[in-house]
Amino acid sequence: MIQAFIGTLNLTRSATLKLVADLTDAQLVLQPAPKTNHPAWVLGHLYMVDCNFLTLIGGKAPELEANWKEIYAGGSTPVADRSKYKTKAWYLEHMAQVRKQILEQLPKLTAADLDKPHPDPARRERFPTIGHTIFMYGTWHEGYHAGQLSTWRRVQGLPAV
Repeated sequence: MIQAFIGTLNLTRSATLKLVADLTDAQLVLQPAPKTNHPAWVLGHLYMVDCNFLTLIGGKAPELEANWKEIYAGGSTPVADRSKYKTKAWYLEHMAQVRKQILEQLPKLTAADLDKPHPDPARRERFPTIGHTIFMYGTWHEGYHAGQLSTWRRVQGLPAV
């Protein structure tokens, strides 16, 4: 199961990277409508989720800046202000570093690890175990945001990827 999960993680990350490969830093914050998730928000959000996921599976994630959740958490409001966000190079470098650690940590998980309850009681209703969490994470979350990036590209008049 873990190898299939790793394959899905690699596939979805590959799609995300292709969707942002030709974007400039200025384009990262373009919004076709207020509050729309632009590429800078999506990349920062995926980085934050990867950091949280790495911690969940027993790895040591980098510490996020104090205001990171305020800017990138689900329910936050993206803005078209370039100064509020990192460069594309920063996102891609840091996302790759954390993803590398995730891919190294996943094969170490045992069946007993996957059966452990989610450590956050508030999340247990949706994701009762670590196994449930990694299944959702690998099969849905990044693909969902890649779909947002694909639509964003079309609205910006960019070619499909």
